[in-house]
Amino acid sequence: MNASLRTGEAVNGQPIMKFTLTYDGELRSNGDPKAKWEIRNHLSPQLEELWSISPALKDLKFSSHAPDKAGYPVWDVHHSVDLNKFELHVPEGWIDLCPQIERKQHKFVPLVRDTLALRCGLKINFMRKEEPGRLYQGGDLDNRLKTLFDALAVPNLDQTIDDPTAPDPIYCLMEDDSMIAGCEVETHRLLSRPNSSKHEVRLVIEVDIRVIRPRVYNYLFLGD
Repeated sequence: MNASLRTGEAVNGQPIMKFTLTYDGELRSNGDPKAKWEIRNHLSPQLEELWSISPALKDLKFSSHAPDKAGYPVWDVHHSVDLNKFELHVPEGWIDLCPQIERKQHKFVPLVRDTLALRCGLKINFMRKEEPGRLYQGGDLDNRLKTLFDALAVPNLDQTIDDPTAPDPIYCLMEDDSMIAGCEVETHRLLSRPNSSKHEVRLVIEVDIRVIRPRVYNYLFLGD
């Protein structure tokens, strides 16, 4: 299973939702839109699977809309009910907290977004075809991380590729890479097949979801 769930330690005294993403392939400094698009498509199935197995994301269906006025009725359903057969009737005028984001002909589903008052922290095990510990090397690692961060987010309009083979929708970690609250990187030497590209990497990306303003509609992310 590409995406795994576990309960993590506390951030500001509150339990957090954590999961892991993986990437094997090329990662270049200052990657072009096509390179970022390929990484995004590689990660999309993992995030789609996460949405299907996470209790928090399954239950988000019942708190994915919020009123724009004071007061908030609590909606819930017994755990024995098949959620796939349950139809939620949303009052007119309520705010959709999880709308798909459209870029050209593509639709994107980010997990970390402003409407849910979420941010994320990243801990990256970065394996590459270089000696471990040589972190900066003229900014190369920084620029490779920038490529990765862009690929983890919904692309801007000018970064969107015309790709009929792309998933529909495309699942992304976050709405914008400014939503990364912190990042820790540990580098290792990548041992791989002969004659592999010097740009080849293996990434294990541990993600923790952080609620910056606790509300009824985002309490699900305070722990699985």
